Amino acid sequence: MDLIPRQQVRATLRDRARLLPFLVALTAYAIAGITVPLLLLFSGGRLLPETVDDGPHLSPWVAVPIDLALIALFGLQHSGMARPSFKAWLTRRVPEALERTVYIFMVSAVVWVLVLAWQPIPYRIWSIDGAAGRVLDSAFWLGVVLVYAATLLLDHFHLLGLRQAYREYVIRIPDATADRLQVHGPYRLVRHPLMTGLLLTFWAASEMTAGHLLWASGLTAYILLGTALEERDLLARFGSSYRAYAARVPAFFPSPMRALRRMPRPVDSDQSDIHRDTESDSTPWSSTTPQ
Repeated sequence: MDLIPRQQVRATLRDRARLLPFLVALTAYAIAGITVPLLLLFSGGRLLPETVDDGPHLSPWVAVPIDLALIALFGLQHSGMARPSFKAWLTRRVPEALERTVYIFMVSAVVWVLVLAWQPIPYRIWSIDGAAGRVLDSAFWLGVVLVYAATLLLDHFHLLGLRQAYREYVIRIPDATADRLQVHGPYRLVRHPLMTGLLLTFWAASEMTAGHLLWASGLTAYILLGTALEERDLLARFGSSYRAYAARVPAFFPSPMRALRRMPRPVDSDQSDIHRDTESDSTPWSSTTPQ
C-alpha cells in the first residue's frame, strides 16, 4: 500500500470519522488473517486439536444433515453477497470503501460457524502410507501455497478490503486501480489458482474419513457453482479478451501439454491487464468465486 505522509497520520488520528472506519477495516483484515489458515488447516486435518476428521461428533444420521446445512450456509453467504445486485444494495447502506470489509466480516463469521459446528464422521474411507501418502501430504501444502500466492497476485490488501479503507480514510486518494485481467504467474497455467489451491487442501489427504469426504464434496460442488457464476461475470466484463484467455488456459488444473509450452504474452492490451476480482467472489477472501 502507499506510504502514509506524517501529516496524514496525525490528521487521521485526530478525526474519529476517519480513524474508526479504518480501524474497522483493519480489524476485519486481522480476523481474516486468522480465519484463512484456520480453514485450510481444518480442511486438511492438520495441527488443530479438532479438524474435519477429528473431534466430538454425533451419530451419522444427525451429523450428515447438520454438515450439509453448514455447507449450504457457506455457499449461500459467499455467492449471495458476491452478486452485483447485493453489492449495490449494500453500498446504499454502508460506505463503498467498507463494502469489502463487511463481506470479509461475514465470510469470517460463517467460516468460524462452519468449523466450530462441523460434525466429524470418523469412518475411514482410505488410509495411504508410504511414498503415495507423502505425495498427498505435499500436495496439501502446495495447495496452501497456491491460496496465498493467488491472493498476493490479485492484490492481497484489496482482496481483504484494507486498501479501499486506507485510501478513503487515511490518505484521501480515490482507489483508481484499473480493472484488469490477471494472466501472469500461476494464471498462465490455470484461470483460478486460488480455487486450485482450495481443492488441493480439500482432497489431498493421506487419510480420508466419511466426514472429510462430505466436506470436500460439498465445498467442491460450491466451488464449481461459484466459478460458473464468476466466469459469467468475467465474460460480461471483459468480453472477447476473457473468452480468448479461457479458450487457451484450463480452469483448475494445468494441461501437461500446455505446461510444456510457454504461453505467449497476449497482444490485446485488455488481456494483459490485471483483474483484481478474478477470484474475489468465488472464494472466502475474494469477491467473485465464492464471495
